[in-house]
Amino acid sequence: MPREESIRQQRPADYPSAIYANPDPQSSLYQLDSANSIVLIKVLRGGAMAKFGHDHIVASRDVQGYLLLGNDGSCRADFYAPLNQLIVDDPILRNQAKLLTTPTENDIAATKTNMLISLETAEFPFVQLQSLDCAGVMDRQPASTRIGLHGVFQAQQLEIAVTQMDTNSLESGMKSLLISGSFGILQTDFGIQPFSVFNGLLKVEDRLEISYQLLARKQ
Repeated sequence: MPREESIRQQRPADYPSAIYANPDPQSSLYQLDSANSIVLIKVLRGGAMAKFGHDHIVASRDVQGYLLLGNDGSCRADFYAPLNQLIVDDPILRNQAKLLTTPTENDIAATKTNMLISLETAEFPFVQLQSLDCAGVMDRQPASTRIGLHGVFQAQQLEIAVTQMDTNSLESGMKSLLISGSFGILQTDFGIQPFSVFNGLLKVEDRLEISYQLLARKQ
C-alpha cells in the first residue's frame, strides 16, 4: 500500500491536511505531541442496581493534530484520536481518579468490548475536535468548537487554558503550548445509546466527564 494512502487511513477522511502542510511562513504551526498528551473520560455507573457495577476511567494517549496561529491573530485547530486505541481502566489512572471499586480483568475487557460496540468504531473510527476560531483562548476566552463522534458533529463552547512553555531542555528546543481543560458531553447527543442491562437497572450514565492535557510543539 502506498505510504500516503496508509496515512489517510490513519486519520479522518475529512481531515484538512492541506491547511497545515504549507502554512504561511509568518504563522506559527504547532503539532500535538501524542506521547506527552492525554485525554481522560470518566464513565459513571447508574440505575437502581448501580452498586453492583463499576465506574471507569477511559484514556486516549494517541491524540493527534495541529494548531495554527496566524500572523493576523487568527487561530485554527484540528485534533483527532482513534477510538480503537482507547485505554480502559489503567490502574494508575483509576487510582488518580479515586474510583472506589476494583473491576476484574474480565470486567475491564467486557467494558472495552461493550464500549466499542456502542461507539460503532468499525464505521466511526475517530473522535474529532475542530475550532475555526480559537484566537481568544490565549486570553482565556471560550473557544467555539465542533466535536465529532459517531458520525455527528455538535457545537460546543469550551473553556481552554493555554500556557506557553519554554522547552529548551527538550529535544525540540522550541516553544511549546500546554493546552488543558475539562467539559462534559451527553452520549445521546451523538446518537449513542449508553450501555445498559436488566432493562436499565444497571447502566452507563449518559453524561461523560472529559478532561485533557495536550502538549503542542512548535514546528
